[in-house]
Amino acid sequence: MAENNNIVSALNAGSGINIKELAQALVDAEKIPREALVQSKIDKSDAKISGLGIVKNVLDRFKGAFQKLDSAADFKKFSVSNSNPAAINLSSSFLASPGSHSIEVQSLALASRQKSTGFSATKAEINGGEPFAVQLTTREKQQLVFSAVSAAGTIKVSGIDVALGAGDSAATVAAKVKEALEADGSSFVSSNPNRKIEAKSDGTLTVTYELSEGDVSSSALVVSSVGSSDLTSTFQTVRNGLQEINIGSASTTPIGIVSELNSAASTLGLNAQLINDGSGGSDPYKILLTGLTGEENEFTIATTSSQPEVQNLVFGTAQSTGSFTVAGVSVGVSAGETPSVIAARVKSALEADGFITNSAGRTITDGGNGQLNINYTRSDGDIAFPTFTNLSGLVEVSISESTAFSANSSLAAFSFSSIQSASDAKLVVDGMSVSRGSNLIGDVVQGLTMELLTASSAAATINISRDTSSLKETIKDLATAYNETVSDFSILTGPANTEDPEDILSGSLYGESSVRNIRNSLRTMLVSNSTTPSANFSALRDIGFSTDRNGVLTVDDSKLQSALENNFDEVVTLFGGNAAVADTNKGVAGDAIDKLDEMLSASGIVKRQTTTAENDKTRYQADLDKLKIRYEALLERYTRQFAVMDALVSNYNSTRTSLQGSFDAMLSMYSKN
Repeated sequence: MAENNNIVSALNAGSGINIKELAQALVDAEKIPREALVQSKIDKSDAKISGLGIVKNVLDRFKGAFQKLDSAADFKKFSVSNSNPAAINLSSSFLASPGSHSIEVQSLALASRQKSTGFSATKAEINGGEPFAVQLTTREKQQLVFSAVSAAGTIKVSGIDVALGAGDSAATVAAKVKEALEADGSSFVSSNPNRKIEAKSDGTLTVTYELSEGDVSSSALVVSSVGSSDLTSTFQTVRNGLQEINIGSASTTPIGIVSELNSAASTLGLNAQLINDGSGGSDPYKILLTGLTGEENEFTIATTSSQPEVQNLVFGTAQSTGSFTVAGVSVGVSAGETPSVIAARVKSALEADGFITNSAGRTITDGGNGQLNINYTRSDGDIAFPTFTNLSGLVEVSISESTAFSANSSLAAFSFSSIQSASDAKLVVDGMSVSRGSNLIGDVVQGLTMELLTASSAAATINISRDTSSLKETIKDLATAYNETVSDFSILTGPANTEDPEDILSGSLYGESSVRNIRNSLRTMLVSNSTTPSANFSALRDIGFSTDRNGVLTVDDSKLQSALENNFDEVVTLFGGNAAVADTNKGVAGDAIDKLDEMLSASGIVKRQTTTAENDKTRYQADLDKLKIRYEALLERYTRQFAVMDALVSNYNSTRTSLQGSFDAMLSMYSKN
């Protein structure tokens, strides 16, 4: 390598020719055309990959046009006219049916609203800053969710026998249980006429209890025995009838109470606000509590200062060995055991026996140094404290009872009053009286959602008709999508745009037979007979589709309109939107979507051609890399050879100069002689 460097450094020393440029020129003369040829292949592969990407996007777009006509729902577009929009706002879905209806809104559904007494300021102190409780009473909801059954049998629901047949659906089971509970006068439903029972189509049975009933036993609605082994039922309390919200010392202000109410009562759909009534009086701030609309969402609110009771137990050291009982449970002690050990043992015994756990919210805590604190919830009512026997001579126990606080006069002055009762919406639909708990009603007229705005004595006339104009445009959009697709394919497969060198996509798929085949397949999709022909229509041409002399797909507007008006269901069947049609006979739209999905799949023609182009590009790039290595080596070889030749020339010139000097000296000498 050192020798080579010496040679190269001596370039131009003899001949005066730029040996480097000469070597590079000789290499470039061979390299450039070959590299250009390979690079052109790479560029062509890139263009093909990009062009196939456009093909994929174009086919996706074309598929989207078919998807808008692939199901019955796509054709069921309706327009709704309403003679009284001030009373009712209407919207329709594909489930609607053409027809006319009369709807009179007699009254709106209202929400229960409770208003508190007034306060002087947003942070006015209530109850002397001492904690208190707020009780919310609502209608309790319980529900059973049934499954379908395959084997006949009898179930017992809240003590009532219900016979089930083989094949009964979940909805049938719920309906049978409802009927049985309503028919039996001793049942917990029929015994109170104000209780409401409802069976839904999904197999849910819901019971709503009166506001005045307060807490309802969670076992009120229960399946006690199941004769059908494959029947399942799930019980849950959807909403508790009585909730108690504890207002801590940090929240005993109007704004604090509002925060606590919104946090705790959100599951009930209640909303609390602190408002200024603008009266200018001494107590302008009031708490406004609003519930959900509908009679079943009625609620009341009350304040109470009675805090859950607390029993304090303080144990001494065990005086001797033996056992005593607490709440009927035996507890053994050994002489000398510390108060802490004894307290822990009693706590464990009360928890294991269920004295603590049999009441939700009842707790026991170890206060240390032999002290136990038993806290009772308000639902305990009159508390039966645990009794101790056989303590004499074993251990001393100090028992005391207390409450956390006493009522203050300011709490007595804090109360709520009703300013609006909850009520259901009342309306008359086609002569039938209807009531609903909400002003948004979607289950009276099929496919029609009604938003009740105001009561009106004038009945609204509602006309539901097919929206053929928008449907017609959707069908005509299919022709537009086809024409745009063919145009895009023509640009891709036609000659390159030589006038715009930056337009690399035009002609990018020139000569690609696979793309021409795709284009031909698209045309076939639109001219072939439907796999679901009807009496009048077997292909799209029968509803107005045709191709002009330039290959542009057009739609005869009047012919399409006539088909939609006179043979609507047949048009649906033609495209394959009839749900009754088998999957193997999907109609024009369904068949086209299947073919397009095949083209666009991981094993489809677009992906295969793209993979081939990507592999070609990889191969051409490897060829280009090899050429670069080859010609780098050739350049080095030429440079070395020319360097050697230049050195020889240099030596020859040196010899020639020396000889010439000698000859010149000899001539000069002879001349003098």
